[in-house]
Amino acid sequence: MAQGSPGDPAPTPGLSRRSALLRGGTVAAGLGTGVAGAWSTGDSGGVVDVRAHGAVGDGREDDTAALQRAVDAAGRTGGIVFLPPGTYLTGRVVLPSRVHLRGSGGDATTLRLRPGANTAIIESAGYDRLTGTRSDAGTTLFSLRDLALDGNKAQNPTAGYGLRVYGYGYELSEVIVFNCRTDGIVSEWGPAGALPAPSHQMESRFSAVRTHGNDGHGINFLGPHDSMFINCLTFDNGASGFRLAGDAQGTSMVNCHAWGIRQNVSFDLAAAGISCSNCYADLNGGVGVRISRNDVRWIGGLVLGYNHHDPHPEIGFQFVPGVDPQEPSGCLIDSKVVNCGTAAVDFGADRGLSSVRVSLSQPGALDAEGGRVPGTGRGWIGEPAATTLVEITQGLGHPEKNLVVRPAFDLRAQAEPGLPQPGAVRVVARQVDGRTQLCAVFPNGAVQVLAAEP
Repeated sequence: MAQGSPGDPAPTPGLSRRSALLRGGTVAAGLGTGVAGAWSTGDSGGVVDVRAHGAVGDGREDDTAALQRAVDAAGRTGGIVFLPPGTYLTGRVVLPSRVHLRGSGGDATTLRLRPGANTAIIESAGYDRLTGTRSDAGTTLFSLRDLALDGNKAQNPTAGYGLRVYGYGYELSEVIVFNCRTDGIVSEWGPAGALPAPSHQMESRFSAVRTHGNDGHGINFLGPHDSMFINCLTFDNGASGFRLAGDAQGTSMVNCHAWGIRQNVSFDLAAAGISCSNCYADLNGGVGVRISRNDVRWIGGLVLGYNHHDPHPEIGFQFVPGVDPQEPSGCLIDSKVVNCGTAAVDFGADRGLSSVRVSLSQPGALDAEGGRVPGTGRGWIGEPAATTLVEITQGLGHPEKNLVVRPAFDLRAQAEPGLPQPGAVRVVARQVDGRTQLCAVFPNGAVQVLAAEP
């Protein structure tokens, strides 16, 4: 067997060369949970251990300077910053491009905002200068994985974020953000369609990210566009769970779940072209899915309420005015709504060209005697636009909850309409002597005039 070349991991006694290589590969990849024991306490091979730069992680000593030194060391060439198990008390840590923070799991590695910091725990380089500019600059090719960010809002009374980013092409995976005075996560970028090289993706990607107990939005996502959220959870935040707005257009969400007693909106879809597949809006008062832009899609999944109606309405899907007077339009909803105390669908600001297909289970709220409270559990409120296709159903015997609206259509005159197949009838429009006729054409060529222009 050939001997290893210089730079190969040295085999550990009792391990085959292949096992040693696999172990070394795991360390180099920085996969986080379960590999803490394989890390050295120094800087090696593009991996920076925060302990080598003075971080303690005891939850009492201020580790801000040590964490920043470790990040800056990795940032010189790009690399991994490893945080062993512990609670790291910190102020704002500025993250440049090409730096990858790796914890030992969200239940083991926590960065906690120090008392009185009133800032973000982690913030991308240049955030203050770039936010609100819609620039195509920003931090890129970085990631966070296997750690928790604690906003410590009891000791940060005026502000506090877990993560604030102005950038693109980054990834968050198995990250927990909680207990922030304002938003848990804020992400922003501009509308640029082409990226500076090198770039392997335009999007950001959120995988198994959890946010909860923040006073603002759980995730306030303003870009980059065409991003992806997979298997994410947000709950019990003071504003919305997921807010997608600004330049977040074209973002896809799959298997995401938002719930909470005090969360006003589970999914606030305020960017065009958002796609949600098999997502779950679980609300206890408030709105499940709020739509204010064009071409939003919600396919499958469930919207579940708790039959509340007073003092705050409880609505499954809600159309609200968008940035443009013609928004929202062209949206697609195909889902199930259960127990939304006020109504399953609020068409208030529907501007048309949408398709809304909803199956209901809407028993309505109950009073103290167990009777249904009048006016609750409705199938819909407001009026759908004339060009919106609607199918709202709750079985037979519920006329007040069933609504089927098919938009009107025009048949245009044909000079020589073809014949239908045997056993069929073709309905066409034609013009005779300058007047339009509505006709039925039969397989044998016979034409029956159904109506004619006076």
